[in-house]
Amino acid sequence: MITSDRLSKIPCSVEVLTRNSEVTLGCCLESVKDFAEIIILDGNSTDRTLEIARRYGCKMYKQYDTDEPAIKIKDYAEVRNKGLKLASYDWFLYIDSDEYLSPAAVEEISSMVQDPNPEVLVWWQPRKYVFQGKVIECATTYPNRQIRFFHKAAVKGFVRPVHERVEIKEGERVGYLKQYEYVPLESLGALRSRWKHYLILEKKALKGASRVSVLKKMIYTGRAIILYAFRFFKLMFCRGPRLPLTYEIGRQWYNLHLMVLLIKKFVVK
Repeated sequence: MITSDRLSKIPCSVEVLTRNSEVTLGCCLESVKDFAEIIILDGNSTDRTLEIARRYGCKMYKQYDTDEPAIKIKDYAEVRNKGLKLASYDWFLYIDSDEYLSPAAVEEISSMVQDPNPEVLVWWQPRKYVFQGKVIECATTYPNRQIRFFHKAAVKGFVRPVHERVEIKEGERVGYLKQYEYVPLESLGALRSRWKHYLILEKKALKGASRVSVLKKMIYTGRAIILYAFRFFKLMFCRGPRLPLTYEIGRQWYNLHLMVLLIKKFVVK
């Protein structure tokens, strides 16, 4: 039920997945505090995550029906879809607990939500990294866009257990937001730990996959590796703060390991 105290806020549900997120969650929630509903799906955090969420009036749910502490997500699409079903509003935005929206992005999204005749119902969200307090203007993964904001009537739900994405209904057009979401970078060690978990999930997802689907994923991953080489050359002409070389190499470490995993699966198949 939508209560009267939420009527003055942006009529849109926000979904945030958490797991021991006390260091970054406050900044994330502060950036979306003007939205009418914030849904927290928590992996049984053992730190102050839920305390911070309560401070912002979030609705809190477990990712899984278990009391196992600090449980890792086994299927990101499954958990995302849980939040989608719990959402009270037709407009839906999801953001990670270590990310935050710029005030300009909040204002832009608010205007889309309150438009009685919106141009489109699904939107690409531009993103930029933040490293040591500086917004990164030059990185091989730019332009970095993800579909993070949409009307529930325009989508079927989330798909893929890792690197999840929303599946758009046939015939729906996708627009491009102009204002940024910011992604502060973790330590390289923390990122590698996350990438290793992603590789485990990728390996599980490949069980029973057809040769055609594996080949398609190989082509997609190979294209990402080639694009990296091309964009790395272009970085020489980019002005502004750059993503540290160690992070650029680390991201390719993930792509190369994923390619090896895919090749093994394709050959064995």
